[in-house]
Amino acid sequence: MKIRLNHFQLWILFCGIYVASFLTVTAQTKDNGFRFVFMTDIHLQTELNGDVGFQTAIQKVNTLSPDFVITGGDLIMDALEANHEQATNLYDLYLESCEEFEMPVHNTIGNHEVFGLYENSGVSQDHPEYGKTMFKNRIGNGQTYRSFDHMGWHFILLDGIGFTEDRHYTGEIDSVQLTWIKSDLSKVDKETPIVISTHIPLMSVMYQRGYGGTAALPENLVIEKSNEILALFDGYNLKLVLQGHLHIVEEIIFYDVHYITGGAVCGSWWNGPRAGFPEGFVVVDVQGDDFSWTYETYGWVAKTNE
Repeated sequence: MKIRLNHFQLWILFCGIYVASFLTVTAQTKDNGFRFVFMTDIHLQTELNGDVGFQTAIQKVNTLSPDFVITGGDLIMDALEANHEQATNLYDLYLESCEEFEMPVHNTIGNHEVFGLYENSGVSQDHPEYGKTMFKNRIGNGQTYRSFDHMGWHFILLDGIGFTEDRHYTGEIDSVQLTWIKSDLSKVDKETPIVISTHIPLMSVMYQRGYGGTAALPENLVIEKSNEILALFDGYNLKLVLQGHLHIVEEIIFYDVHYITGGAVCGSWWNGPRAGFPEGFVVVDVQGDDFSWTYETYGWVAKTNE
């Protein structure tokens, strides 16, 4: 099902800045292009039929025949407050579910993949899989950020999750990762189109739309000092930033870079649409050094709405 939510569309044009929140129609990939899917905020769980919902979404993705899938984090629900057995079961369920994909899956870390961060989890910081180590061990092949190339495009999966001293998460990319980004970009031709995936967004107008133009996003909803991160890409061909975390569909276009917040596979945590945005994922069709995108639903109805 392809949908438009005109009453949620937002258009802002000021000093060369164009912002739009919208759902659009599907474009088709040409013979010499490729397609990929961005699925974020799955929040996989057995409650509320969330595992069934994810399987339904996977089936829809398989019918679209993308070259690969990028996930945008918050894959499970959740490891932050879980004990080791609970978190292990969720990671196992996610990995088992992903076996149904008919194409490769590249995973971005989200805050809900962080094991035992919250003190009420009862997990010690000395636990061998505490924090991001569980993601590294089970999904990330020893890493929480990495890059890959596909048909002349360069893809960078970032780890935008920082920790506070009182064991909460914040939006942050640390100095070690900044150094890695510089090194990674040094190997990329300046003309190569680049795509970034980050769970916590680099930018959003969600709060400005809801609370006024001077409203600021809190530090756990957006990445701090995102301007410094983006400055690393000056002189490079950054085309697209794919974001999650907010469970809304949003596009910001600034200096020809598209910042797309990709909705949520789980909608409102498997309780139906989130602020009018239904359960779904982003489909990107690439042609040459350009792309188009759509937001696709997958025909699933929340248990609470049955």
